[in-house]
Amino acid sequence: MRTFPRTIAAAALATALLALAAHAPAGAASTAVDPATPAGVQPAAGPPGTLVFSDEFTGSALDTAKWKVRDQERTESDRTDGIRWWYKPANVRVIPDNGGNLAIDLRKLTTNQYAGGRVDTDGVFDYTHGTIEARIHVPPTEGHLGAVWLQAHSMGSELGTAADGAEIDLLESAYTDDRYAATIHYDGYGTDHKQSSQIVAAPSLHTTHYHTIGLNWAASKMEFTYDGTVVRAVTDTKLISQVKEYPILSHEVLDWAAGDVTTAPLDYQSTMYVDYVRVWQ
Repeated sequence: MRTFPRTIAAAALATALLALAAHAPAGAASTAVDPATPAGVQPAAGPPGTLVFSDEFTGSALDTAKWKVRDQERTESDRTDGIRWWYKPANVRVIPDNGGNLAIDLRKLTTNQYAGGRVDTDGVFDYTHGTIEARIHVPPTEGHLGAVWLQAHSMGSELGTAADGAEIDLLESAYTDDRYAATIHYDGYGTDHKQSSQIVAAPSLHTTHYHTIGLNWAASKMEFTYDGTVVRAVTDTKLISQVKEYPILSHEVLDWAAGDVTTAPLDYQSTMYVDYVRVWQ
């Protein structure tokens, strides 16, 4: 579970154009769609749709007209092991080899201080209902985890449901074995907070590059998918957001992740890699 303040969008003109494209009618040209995405590509698991957003992470630098890169401390207020950690832009890079990949590294800053990274499309692209897929590799869990998630711009607490916004965690790789948490947080992060979580099996999660993490999101059903298979289905509408959500990719040093971050190798073996992100409606 995570929360943070919103930031002002950079590159106002590009932001406006991307936002317009993200909400354009089906079939309209979209500048949010990466030209490098294969024509006509459809979800690995989910209904066919119109591609409204994609990034194949080609080139040598992150497209900052699409993605915000966070720079903030994220140490938990109740953490007791003495570890502090941050999201740092220096840990976010694009690797041009093999068609391009986003890399989010794990680094030690100084004694008991570590940094992961995070990118998101807050203020640039959001959507309500559709299918999102991310092809990723998450490293072995040693006090840190890779995450793919959606976040609403607000999460009210007056409804007692997720209808007015939720944090939807498609994946949090918090375990040393091949499983992960698929979780929905709603009614804010205070005393009214509620969550619904399921631990799902994920064969070869840490050992094989790559795996496709997805969510088929409709008004009355959500399906969490792993490598083309539905691993969690949600039909209780009180758990389903009905408002706009934006995608997030992050590498975190959370205290409840299995293992010990102080023993992590802090090289390519501790890096989260993303081949692409695609959204259809």
